[in-house]
Amino acid sequence: MGAFDLVIISVIVALGLGRFLVMRDQRRAPPPEAGPRKPTPQRIAGRVLLGYAYAMALFLLVRFFLGRM
Repeated sequence: MGAFDLVIISVIVALGLGRFLVMRDQRRAPPPEAGPRKPTPQRIAGRVLLGYAYAMALFLLVRFFLGRM
């Protein structure tokens, strides 16, 4: 198992965990009529993980396509 495999695994884990945290925070949220609310640490962590996963997935795609040229 090389370093590239670890990157792929970290992207998959970050995507799954980030999505789970954001969805769990949305289920616990009060109704929208309650007004705006401050983002919870759980939602912030979920968004950071999703951002990392999407950025790394884009990097992997670019690297793959450049390697094919």
